[in-house]
Amino acid sequence: MTMQTFKTMTVNCDDAGVMRIVIDVPGRPLNIIDAEVMKELDHVLDEIEHRDDLRLVVFKSGKESGFFAGADVSIIEGIETEDQADQLILAGQRLFDRIERLAVPTLVEIHGPCLGGGLELSLACDYRIARDNSSTKIGLPEIRLGLIPGWGGTQRLTRLVGLKSALDLILKGTHLDAKDAAEIGLVDRAIDPDRWRDELIRIIDQLSRGRRLRRRVNVRRRLFKAVQHSELVRRKIFAVARRVTTKQNMHYPALQAAVHAIADSFRSDSSGYDTEREEFKKLLFTPTCRNLLRLFFSREKARQRHTWTPKQDHVIHDHPIRKIGVVGGGVMGAGIAHCAATRGFNVMIKEVDPSTVDHARKRIEGLVGEYVRHKHLDSDAAKRLLSSVKFTTDSIAFSDAECVVEAVVERMDVKTAVLDQVEQFVSNAAIVATNTSALSVTEMARSMQHPERFAGLHFFNPVGRMELVEVVRGERTSDATVAKLVGFVKALGKTPVVTKDSPGFIVNRILFPYLGEAMLMVQQGDGIQEIDSSMKSFGMPMGPLRLLDKVGLDVALHVARTLQSTMPAVSSVIGILSDLVDRGELGNKTGKGFYDYSHKRPRPRSGRKLLRYFVQPPPSIDFIDDGLEPMQRRLVYPMLLEAKRCLAEGVVEEGWAIDLAMVLGTGFAPHRGGPMQVLSSIGMAHFHANLARLNLQLGDRFADTDAITPTSSGFSQLQKQGDRS
Repeated sequence: MTMQTFKTMTVNCDDAGVMRIVIDVPGRPLNIIDAEVMKELDHVLDEIEHRDDLRLVVFKSGKESGFFAGADVSIIEGIETEDQADQLILAGQRLFDRIERLAVPTLVEIHGPCLGGGLELSLACDYRIARDNSSTKIGLPEIRLGLIPGWGGTQRLTRLVGLKSALDLILKGTHLDAKDAAEIGLVDRAIDPDRWRDELIRIIDQLSRGRRLRRRVNVRRRLFKAVQHSELVRRKIFAVARRVTTKQNMHYPALQAAVHAIADSFRSDSSGYDTEREEFKKLLFTPTCRNLLRLFFSREKARQRHTWTPKQDHVIHDHPIRKIGVVGGGVMGAGIAHCAATRGFNVMIKEVDPSTVDHARKRIEGLVGEYVRHKHLDSDAAKRLLSSVKFTTDSIAFSDAECVVEAVVERMDVKTAVLDQVEQFVSNAAIVATNTSALSVTEMARSMQHPERFAGLHFFNPVGRMELVEVVRGERTSDATVAKLVGFVKALGKTPVVTKDSPGFIVNRILFPYLGEAMLMVQQGDGIQEIDSSMKSFGMPMGPLRLLDKVGLDVALHVARTLQSTMPAVSSVIGILSDLVDRGELGNKTGKGFYDYSHKRPRPRSGRKLLRYFVQPPPSIDFIDDGLEPMQRRLVYPMLLEAKRCLAEGVVEEGWAIDLAMVLGTGFAPHRGGPMQVLSSIGMAHFHANLARLNLQLGDRFADTDAITPTSSGFSQLQKQGDRS
């Protein structure tokens, strides 16, 4: 047995000729491929290429957290010239080409994340086996950063899994679990954790004896992959891919770049690698890529606990939240409970009586059923998940809970009564939180005995899919409470943004003027379809009126009334919403709102059937070019103005938090980077000039009464970022 130790890896070789390269990048929770890893791998490959006694080379991670998170994104973000980009990509391509050309067989052991550059390294090896548990995620997510795989991923993946599967993985940036990866032939085995060690020993022994490991791809999929080698079939698949990506090319150029690189993987020479490299270089300096990279780092920053409470990290490690209580088993309460259960928390749901407990239990069973099907879990795992959620009608059951989340109806009187009752039964160390979307956390805390241990946790619906959680700090909420809740949110697999207690917090406050403006436009005769189409063209996942229908017009009315004290212009919108709610037209859930949902596809309704009266359209006016269409400008500027006010008022301390919250909480066009980044790209002079015109044309709701000065630290920092991009 021989062993070599490097900074990022340990290399040992046993008497059977099996070399194990164990990668463990210091100071990182997950392995990343950086310059040091590449240099040391290069050195190890020199040795392998000059040895003739090796029977097998095994790549594995020394971290239980997983194999590889991918390349070091900070290095990519720091590239300033195409020449630097070319050197980085070429170095990675050459390194993985050396691995692929090794005379000795190579095997990768995958557990946990195997993403981006980590998967590209794996693709260069002969065999891949993956541990079949919920933490294993395999994929090429570069498209989410506005990039394409650059170290051979667009070339090798296609040859391994076929054109259709490669296009799906790269264009969608999806992650596969071990079973799904084995199903398409991306890994050779998906091994149950209980059998992992024994099976691993068997496979290594088999390969070291010179026997091959046959990939278990079913006959139907093998035939489908073979058919794709036909040039005619390939042409048709590429035609569809190009047609689909053309629609999004203006905002997301990486999609067509990926199709181009994948198409060249079928060339008989190696020129496809040159295409991959050239496309990567072009994408790296696009506004889309720069904005998506900025959001990536903002998300990482938000998930660091010291970002929000730099002096309180110790409280999370000393007393992490593991047992939680949820008051209310409705849609939101059940969603929170289910999310916590899937992350290993013990959960107690309290309802008012046996009947409502029954309803809550059925909701949990439904959510668990969906989760089990999606994750391919067996019946034992489903039972364990269900058993981690208990139900009660007695608040005394919260006596050992470390955090209790109230998720009852959005009414101040009901919430305060529930919170008073909960506080009587929880321990002196427990945190109590309210899942409110707009009500004042400070006001709720006034009657509480321990307001310092109380805060808001605003989850978004559906809880299982929405990543953002607004952690709302009341006037008397302690730093220790905020720190614990940030840790709790991160443990749920979500991203926290800490906000001051202010009407609507961040997301609802910035979003509602946009939704309200869309309703006023309908009142002035603009078409529902035209309004929504303009914002989809801007990059929103859906238009404002479809979004209102999805949220529920009754919910929107409640939020509008909550915001009325700080946004007087909301009054006219309340009138529109009240009429619709009084008629029982609440959107998707009742089949009618701004759209009619009784058909196969939702149909926009006539404004004349929706509204009691119309108002005169505004006079036309000339605007300074800001890159927006007239409808987009009218709808986007209210968000920009409110985002600017949030920063000026200290709802959050820095603009990046506003951008992240709006992208994660509303789907705000990610390629544009968020409202503050849009404001930065337009420029303050042009924004104020156009805002003054909107004020003249449409009224005081566009008046910038709380102007932020260029010397404001938060905004000037963002302005500099915008100038660099």
